Amino acid sequence: MRHVVLVTRPTPTGVDERSLAALASAIAERLGAPARVAHLDQADPSVAAVLDEVAALADPGDDVVLVPLALPADPYLRTWAARAAAHWTESRGSTLLVRLSPPPVSAPGMAQVLAELALGEATPVAVSPAAFRSPAWSVRDDPARHLLVCRGPRCTVYGAGDTHRALAAAAKGQDVQVTPVGCLGPCNLGPLVIDNPTGEWHESVDAERAGELVR
Repeated sequence: MRHVVLVTRPTPTGVDERSLAALASAIAERLGAPARVAHLDQADPSVAAVLDEVAALADPGDDVVLVPLALPADPYLRTWAARAAAHWTESRGSTLLVRLSPPPVSAPGMAQVLAELALGEATPVAVSPAAFRSPAWSVRDDPARHLLVCRGPRCTVYGAGDTHRALAAAAKGQDVQVTPVGCLGPCNLGPLVIDNPTGEWHESVDAERAGELVR
C-alpha cells in the first residue's frame, strides 16, 4: 500500500485546515489508501509526526510518498520536505521507504484545470476597502516581554509546536507576548526562543522549559 502525505507551508495567517482535510479525504477515496496532511513549518502536525503515524500503521512492503503541495512549485518546500524525511528515517532507524513526488504544477492537465477556473463562474469583488486601512492596524502593543519562538522546518521537527503552545499557555494573564516566527538560523540548537527586549537567546526549549522561561 502507498500512503500519501500532503506537505504544506502555512502562510503567516495560518492555513485552511478544513480544505486541506477535504482534499486529503478526496485523494484517499480515489486511491483507496490513506492520505494525510503534514506541515513543513509554522504549524502541526510536522512531517516527522505524520511519518511516525504512517510507520505505526504500515505493513511490510508499504511505502509513503510526500507531495509538496504548492502552486507554483516551491523549491524550498520540496528540498526541506526531503530533508525532514531523511532526518526522520535516520533518527527513527526506520526501513519505511519514503518517496517524494514532483510538484503539482508539473502534473499533466494542471494548466487546463487552472484555465477552467479562470474562465468559469467567478464572484465579483464586493468587499469594503475600509478594513485595508483600518485605524486598528496603527495600534502597537508594547508588552514587557516579547518572546519569539522559531517555527522553521527543523525547530518544528524538534518540537517547537509543543514549545509554542506551552509558552502561550504560560503567558496568559501576564504582560508577555508570544509570536511564532520563521527560521532564526542556528537550527541544531532548536527549538529556539528569543526573549525581548533583552535579546537573550534560549536554546533547546522544550515544553517544560517554556513554562520556566515565562516565569
